[in-house]
Amino acid sequence: MKNYKRKTRTTKADNETLLLEQIKHLNTLIEKLESKPSTDGNGKKGLKVKIGKLQFTKKEIQEMPRLKDFSIRQKENGVYEIRFRRYGYNESFSSKDFSVAKQKAFTWLATFEHEIQANENFVILKRSEKGDFYESNTVMFKVFAHNYLYNVKKSMVVQYTFDNIINIYKNHVAKIYDKYPVSKIKPEMIQKHLNVLSKEKGRTCETVRSILNGIFEYAVASGVIDRNPMKAVFIKKHERTTGTALSKDEERNFVESIKGTKHEAIFLKMLYSGVRPCEINDIKEDLEHNTITIKNGKLKSYQKNLFRIIPIFPLYKQVAECDCGKLNPRKLSYEFREYCPNHQLKDLRHTFTTRARECGIDNELVAVWTGHSLGNITSSVYTHFSIEFQQEQAKKLVYI
Repeated sequence: MKNYKRKTRTTKADNETLLLEQIKHLNTLIEKLESKPSTDGNGKKGLKVKIGKLQFTKKEIQEMPRLKDFSIRQKENGVYEIRFRRYGYNESFSSKDFSVAKQKAFTWLATFEHEIQANENFVILKRSEKGDFYESNTVMFKVFAHNYLYNVKKSMVVQYTFDNIINIYKNHVAKIYDKYPVSKIKPEMIQKHLNVLSKEKGRTCETVRSILNGIFEYAVASGVIDRNPMKAVFIKKHERTTGTALSKDEERNFVESIKGTKHEAIFLKMLYSGVRPCEINDIKEDLEHNTITIKNGKLKSYQKNLFRIIPIFPLYKQVAECDCGKLNPRKLSYEFREYCPNHQLKDLRHTFTTRARECGIDNELVAVWTGHSLGNITSSVYTHFSIEFQQEQAKKLVYI
């Protein structure tokens, strides 16, 4: 039988890539060849279509109606990778033995086909002629939400906040809505989901509502749907605790209990500067000028100061030269609770604010140091306090 080989194109990495879209008419070719008996390289009877090193039997092709949706490449290390990147899926199957990689792909594809047949709400996406838009009634929530989160939302928040959003999305949003088209998600479905979630996790429920609202508002603005279903969804407002400062006795006990521990330095830096947990990896000390530069972890729409520069406070100096390395705020929070079971990590920030006020520091200046907003005040007062004035005021912050 005649071999059909694709034209290869050499890249700088010298990787061979076969797009199976190029053989979408393979069934037609096979039908034309059926009248011509053939044998494979070992003399065994059977029809095969061979493209380079990759072989597909007639039976495989007939059992793979979505064969054209796969792509194959051979990496520099000789590993074959078969990828499926359609309909919101991003699957990869690899092996140095192509037949093994192919079997992995076939096994997954069988499950995928079964899911489509079993789920009447599953809609296959169809690209427009331009290839970059979908018909509004075929946009899957999974695809649209991913685009919104990574191309829109990510640019609006700091990495720590975005990581939390993604974590909540995966655990409480994706599992419920990913399999539906955007246009099929109705207020009744969302309301039932949030009613259950609000009883178990009130604060998480509010975050989920915010995520969903952002996605659907973007869908309305994009012309995918006419109305945001969240407009007809209501949940009970969760009562949040604002946190409480450590008492002076609690502070002394805390400082004593963390001596010699691996996180002593970062805990003291937070206690003596008011830095947020999400800002701990963006602290830079300048000992020559006696300043600390912190990348603001939270900015309102009217705040334009990406960084704030504050003095190195007297009690902070003892740990100013300590390298704390890269830290995970979430894990650090759990560690903190071992020493202060009745407080949260953010309470170190409340403690700093309280001590500064007790030492007679002006409220607006404390807001500048902590990057906190007082209505529209913070963005305007940054330029009102010179660093020299701030350093003079910082000398007051001695209370132990």
